[in-house]
Amino acid sequence: MSIVENLFKLIDDGRDGLNKGIPTGLPKLDDIVGGAQRAVYTTVFGLSSTGKTSFIVYSYLYRILKDNPDKDITIIHYSLEVNAEIIYAKLLSLYVYEEFGIVIPYLELLSKTSRLSGEKF
Repeated sequence: MSIVENLFKLIDDGRDGLNKGIPTGLPKLDDIVGGAQRAVYTTVFGLSSTGKTSFIVYSYLYRILKDNPDKDITIIHYSLEVNAEIIYAKLLSLYVYEEFGIVIPYLELLSKTSRLSGEKF
């Protein structure tokens, strides 16, 4: 299929509502990028400690996975600054807050700043 034919197919698919991405939980972002799109690579970059990981963990990992439990979703996340355990700790921290209203920062969850209390555990 040529590029032009593919373009017209995409236009037709869009008219049928097939090009909408999965909502990220951030409506303004979704208006700009159309939600998380299939087979689209998103690069987020910036200086250290500027919130890149928090942004991705919330909008592309947590919200998409939590709000779409019935969809078969695969997300590949690469980070040169943060390991998988910290990503999971941040996801767990978000989940605990949304489900139980308890604030446990991921650093506390991992007992990096203070020991996680038995009550919070």
